[in-house]
Amino acid sequence: MYLKTIIAALAALLLAACNPMAQLNDAEAQVESFHDTYNEGDARALYGRTGEAFREVTSAQDMVDLVALVNERMGKVVSSEREGININSNNGTTTTTVTMKTEFEKGEATETFIFTGSGEDMGLVSWNVDSPNFMGPAEPTGPEDDDAEAHQPAE
Repeated sequence: MYLKTIIAALAALLLAACNPMAQLNDAEAQVESFHDTYNEGDARALYGRTGEAFREVTSAQDMVDLVALVNERMGKVVSSEREGININSNNGTTTTTVTMKTEFEKGEATETFIFTGSGEDMGLVSWNVDSPNFMGPAEPTGPEDDDAEAHQPAE
């Protein structure tokens, strides 16, 4: 009887530790805050909320460059809606993947956010923006691009 009580108590603790609804709420709050900071143009603040695994492979300057590229091709976030979520706990680590359908000023994209941890300890591991806007060359941005077009042979 005593063993059953201990097992039930441990099971309750494990379930409370990885409450999927709390994890979902935490992840959605992280995404909303990420979008607000992105729209403010503060790439360094975005970098500050990333997890250790992200920072091991991405420098602060890489993040600044990435945010500048996304902003150039997509513009600011206009609206975003969750398309999917996956929560996985393995060996004491909780990984949450959130997929968002996001409308930017310059088009629509599918964003995928991967977080590890939960609550206050939730850190961004990956941010992926998938859009046709990244498929072609950038729009001409300066006089050097205009000169290249001017020197093209006439058809």
